[in-house]
Amino acid sequence: MKLKQDILQSQPHRVQKLFTQWENYMEAHVAFWSLPGNLDIHTEAHSARVLLHALRIGHLRNLSDDAMTALAHTCIFHDTRRKDNYRDIGHGDRAAEYYADFCKLQSQENKTSISFYQEAYDAMKYHDRNDDIGDKAIAVSHIGNDEGTTIGQEIYHIFKDADALDRYRLGDWCLDERFLRTPESKNMTKFALDLVLCTTPPDELKKVWDLTLPFKPKNSNH
Repeated sequence: MKLKQDILQSQPHRVQKLFTQWENYMEAHVAFWSLPGNLDIHTEAHSARVLLHALRIGHLRNLSDDAMTALAHTCIFHDTRRKDNYRDIGHGDRAAEYYADFCKLQSQENKTSISFYQEAYDAMKYHDRNDDIGDKAIAVSHIGNDEGTTIGQEIYHIFKDADALDRYRLGDWCLDERFLRTPESKNMTKFALDLVLCTTPPDELKKVWDLTLPFKPKNSNH
């Protein structure tokens, strides 16, 4: 993804550093399945934008370094094992297994080793499922914070909001802000739309938006 330097430099130093580290890692080491239709809507560019959104939200919510790393892992692996550009229920499960296998293999080879995070595995495993399903499954294996929500659930919610913020790549009407989970993400919608506009080639964006336009609700504000 071609991210303008002024956008990156406007972010907190922690976000800049982690974004650069993990976007570079994704481009060098993470393999995405090829998708039919030659549309760049679930591949590296999407994952990079989700990574930036997630790190911004996580930083504002004062996540620990380990939690931020788990969040980054979720972002760069979550759509690697898609079979198509539609709902493809089950691609989260496949991505989580790829992530687990990847961490194990890299650890054995000791070349570009990354640590396995259960929180990342769970967040990507359940990201294509309803929140109630993911929350219940994730709550079993993670320690709760002061509010009673597990760290795993918080990473899950932040990631799903970050993923949702990039729905603008599908059309300027495609994000329903009412379903965003965190207050921080609700303040990032303009940034998210602007990010899509400045990182996507105009002809590619038009091709996707033209495809989704027939599904635009008549009462949409956009």
